[in-house]
Amino acid sequence: MTDQLEEIKRTFIDTSIEQLLGLKEKLGNADLLNPELEVDHLAEEVFMVMHGISGTAPMLGLETLAPVTQKMEVVFDKIRKGEKDLSEQLNLQTIRGIDNLISELRCNSEKIAL
Repeated sequence: MTDQLEEIKRTFIDTSIEQLLGLKEKLGNADLLNPELEVDHLAEEVFMVMHGISGTAPMLGLETLAPVTQKMEVVFDKIRKGEKDLSEQLNLQTIRGIDNLISELRCNSEKIAL
């Protein structure tokens, strides 16, 4: 892998981890019973992060991320369109999925030559 491609991959991984950690914090702090919670905004944010990862990861050789991010993308697209609710169970599953994605990204980060 060229130095330039390695740098692009490292930047993608670091940015993705940062975005996922932010989502995890927001989802973990979300009071889903609070009618003031802007679920649409939160769903849009999750959708956009997952969309970005699922579209970019395969181009950088990180194909293992796409199946998980694509599933989350579909679910949160339905939430933002009002076709599905963000339940406590789905929220917890999303946080677990994010943890798995972060773990996978960190593992791939360690494989990049310094």
